[in-house]
Amino acid sequence: MSLEDRDPAPEERDDKTMVHSVADLVSDAKNLNAYLIVVSGKTSVGKMFRLDRAEMTIGRGDDTDIVLDDEGVSRRHAKIISRGDGSVQLVDLNSTNGTFNNGTRVEVQPLCDGDKIQIGSATILKFSYQDNLDEALQRNLYDSATRDGLTRLYNKKYFIDTLRKEFAYCLRHRVALSLIMLDIDHFKRINDTYGHQAGDYVLGKLAARITEHVRTEDLLARYGGEEFAVLLRETHEDKAFILAERLRRMIEATDFTYSGQQIKVTFSGGIATLYDADYSDFEQFLEAADKHLYRAKQAGRNRIEAKMLG
Repeated sequence: MSLEDRDPAPEERDDKTMVHSVADLVSDAKNLNAYLIVVSGKTSVGKMFRLDRAEMTIGRGDDTDIVLDDEGVSRRHAKIISRGDGSVQLVDLNSTNGTFNNGTRVEVQPLCDGDKIQIGSATILKFSYQDNLDEALQRNLYDSATRDGLTRLYNKKYFIDTLRKEFAYCLRHRVALSLIMLDIDHFKRINDTYGHQAGDYVLGKLAARITEHVRTEDLLARYGGEEFAVLLRETHEDKAFILAERLRRMIEATDFTYSGQQIKVTFSGGIATLYDADYSDFEQFLEAADKHLYRAKQAGRNRIEAKMLG
């Protein structure tokens, strides 16, 4: 046998052919986190739920750990149990429409990486183990689908999806819900006078300044172009008007200077508030806020209009 034909010594073998020890594999597993990722349904596709507690409930109720917007989901539909040995179980909680794993209805089922869980009529969740890099990538993909690239605020699609859900919830539970629609005054003139990059600067800075003055639980979104939306749960019209006025005065007093040129920026706003059954659906609710925004524009701009003023 020639030297070329002999088996290489262990130290000469390519690292790629080395068999890792069981201890290495266990160590790798400990660096993974378990998640449920929405792959279809009314809840935003790509949204991740980290399974970081021993038991987590899934359902439509606000008291559950993983809340899903799907009429076919029971208030407390199922639960996920994470055991000390690293295994994870899916348990149905006597739901009306059942819990399915990879197409089969189950009562109690151990989960494997990649399993597809159907909850309700339209929601499908993927069970997955992810390392920090996978998690960051998934969150970036979700952000790309739900955030506006320029302002980093939520985009119109995410806003409409959330508005639909919040309207239904507040109407059902008779909870006040207010919507402020804001539109930058004479934005086309800003673009034409100072250039589109200056316009982008104004949009970004205005978004950042408003973000500083809204609550964490409020939803601030770029609705389109130079128009923004602020959704306020459990907020009556008078409180929404106070916030809108505070934002208007704050933006009017903010220094917008681009390439050494000072730009005067103001906005107009319209408010709609749901109390009981003031509006039949969220589209009518949105139209009411837009109507008041139009009134503010017609009345001279740089002002807020609401039903209480009419």
